[in-house]
Amino acid sequence: MSAVPHNKAKQQGVSIITCTNRHNYLNNLLQNFSRQRYANKELIIIINNNKIPLSPYQTLAKKYKNIKIYRKPEQQSLGSRLNYAVTKCKYHTIAKFDDDDYYAPHYLTESILTLKRTKADILGKRAHYMYLLGSKTLILRFANDEHRIVTHLPGATLVFNRKVFDHVKFPNKNVGEDDLFCSRSKKKGYKVYSASKNNFVAIRRKNSSKHTWIISDSTLIANHKIIRNIKNYRNFVGRRPKISL
Repeated sequence: MSAVPHNKAKQQGVSIITCTNRHNYLNNLLQNFSRQRYANKELIIIINNNKIPLSPYQTLAKKYKNIKIYRKPEQQSLGSRLNYAVTKCKYHTIAKFDDDDYYAPHYLTESILTLKRTKADILGKRAHYMYLLGSKTLILRFANDEHRIVTHLPGATLVFNRKVFDHVKFPNKNVGEDDLFCSRSKKKGYKVYSASKNNFVAIRRKNSSKHTWIISDSTLIANHKIIRNIKNYRNFVGRRPKISL
């Protein structure tokens, strides 16, 4: 693996990595990227579906700046594809996006500010909102896990320093790779921190079988706080950081 340049300019940006096998979520992914009010950013897309043509991705990507698209065999594990994506990043801060969730305009800015303030090595949102499309319900998960050191974080919210990856890689797995990455990093002495619950919503589709994690809406609702009377969850979760970069 080639070394990433260590000049100041490279340190002041964020590389977003994502693995996708669903072409119908490409627009959502690109909108999340372009929505971020953070100047120095790039998007690394790893396509892990052998049958998806690359041309629609490449055509859309040309409309945006700083997007790179690669294909890896779908037989490879998600962990190995994430490791590959990191090797293609030019910035020292790396954020992992899922293709189907919602990232508010200040998501990256808040994350970078929190990384600096807490001196964390790995950041995420253990406390986070989730919107259940089937029941049209907004819930808050793990409400007590804001602003604290934790062991596990949702993979869709991971933001970490490149130096962590020099010593800890994503495991060669398709499920639980994020949890193992966090717990192994913590054992190495890295600080794993849960930021605020704001600026992110995990989107749960109606058909649970299409998710890696199978669970019913009724179970989620029974075990987490329901946020009522919200007409637009995007407006509700979006928060501008009190201080700027």
